[in-house]
Amino acid sequence: MNTLPDLGAEFQHLREATARTQSDVATSAGMQQTALSRFERGRGNDFSVGKLLRLAHALGYELAFVKAGQRPTLAEVLEERKQSRNVGPDSR
Repeated sequence: MNTLPDLGAEFQHLREATARTQSDVATSAGMQQTALSRFERGRGNDFSVGKLLRLAHALGYELAFVKAGQRPTLAEVLEERKQSRNVGPDSR
């Protein structure tokens, strides 16, 4: 993803994969549904980082930086998720 419209399209894909509506996600993120709609359609030029973080959290995601051109393999992603679930006082 190199542009804000790319990010909006990816976010729409993630939202639809969880079968959640724009209204539901927008409410969870404390924003208007129309702002989310503009973002997903690539028209959210005024979209702040704060809104992006709240939207990601509303879908159960967080932002992470990955070196350009070096995408992790599926095995690496699954291992990272496994490790992140095994951290904390309740982990065994």
